[in-house]
Amino acid sequence: MSTAHDDHGHGHHDGGHHDDGHHDAGHQDAGHHEASYAGPRPDDHRRASHDPNGIEHHPAPPDPHAAKAQPNRGRKRFRGGAAPLPPLKESDYLSLDPDVQQQLSDRIDLYYNNPLDIFPFDAQMRKPDRFHVMFENQIAERFPDDADTRGRIVSYGRVIFRALFGYMLFKRALQFGALAALAILASQGPILFASLSPEPVLRVLATVGGMLLVPVVFVLVMAIVFTQYRTALENRSYELSREIVQRTRELQNLFTTVKAMPDQAETQFQMDGPGWGKRSALLMRLLMWVAARLEYLEKFTQVEMWRVGRERYWMNWGGGILGVLTTAAGFGILALEPAPNPADQTLFRVLQGLAAVIGLGISWASYFQWRTPVNLVRDKFGSESWIRYATLNVDDSIGDQSRRDKERLVEYRSLTRGR
Repeated sequence: MSTAHDDHGHGHHDGGHHDDGHHDAGHQDAGHHEASYAGPRPDDHRRASHDPNGIEHHPAPPDPHAAKAQPNRGRKRFRGGAAPLPPLKESDYLSLDPDVQQQLSDRIDLYYNNPLDIFPFDAQMRKPDRFHVMFENQIAERFPDDADTRGRIVSYGRVIFRALFGYMLFKRALQFGALAALAILASQGPILFASLSPEPVLRVLATVGGMLLVPVVFVLVMAIVFTQYRTALENRSYELSREIVQRTRELQNLFTTVKAMPDQAETQFQMDGPGWGKRSALLMRLLMWVAARLEYLEKFTQVEMWRVGRERYWMNWGGGILGVLTTAAGFGILALEPAPNPADQTLFRVLQGLAAVIGLGISWASYFQWRTPVNLVRDKFGSESWIRYATLNVDDSIGDQSRRDKERLVEYRSLTRGR
């Protein structure tokens, strides 16, 4: 390769003549998807410069062999989370149509030949994105074909967040309602039940019965709501898990099919070594790209589950602080409520103490009971049934392919020497 390059350079200086066909072939060998250099133009002699001695100096064309060492030259860089490429159909992955193969190669370039932005923040030094936002955007711009599955994973995480937030607010609202009901019964209970009986003792007993009924209603409501809440989250987890299982199995089947095709293509290219090599090169790139799609689908899911875990952690703290404030507000109402009848001051304090004891029990239960299980998502997500990147054995697959090629080459040399 270097000898051919030197000969071409000497020919250029000696005669100043350019061979269009030679440059076009060198450009095709470089494997560019976009024409960064298409050989010398017919009007190059018009742009030739002259020195004082009258000797023409033609601009040297780019070296096609040097382009091979720079795979990013001439390739488009895509930013913004979506690549301007047409969607791929299932049949496109194994198509022999050059246009379809070019589209597929452009897809692969999004990952292997699209350099990372080393400074992923605004030039005006505004607040940079949070890490998970930056990381997910990088995945989105490199693997646009899995945007539907990633969108469902993000939607699942947002559903979990809204469910956690809504459930926490409901618990605090129900807690405050129970404490308010106890405060009202302690101060106004005997008056409210006056229509039931003229006997003071019966009215006091009715008030005590009402206070004891408050925690019973609280427990029943919380049990029903918690059951529905947990069931809804479990169903969401099962649904998303089924979709991920389907996508990962599709990628595994594609990986298995592509892995076998370089050797199978030998029957198609029996007398066309360059054609077989070009086809095998694309298939090996496709093999690694399919594996990378599965790997980054896992990483995207991991980041979203990390986000859900952090949100649950801070929601737990927020719920605890709000629970303390709710308890303080309820007991503040109970303590500041004056006795309705100064003559019944003792009875009011007794009812007030009973309400305080029941209120403490409700407040404790509202935080420590019916909590969202820590491993609810982990246990119901069913990730053990997914096809994982580690199960593809990408390194062994590529190593075995290289081993078979070398064995076939040695076998061929042995056969030719024996003739």
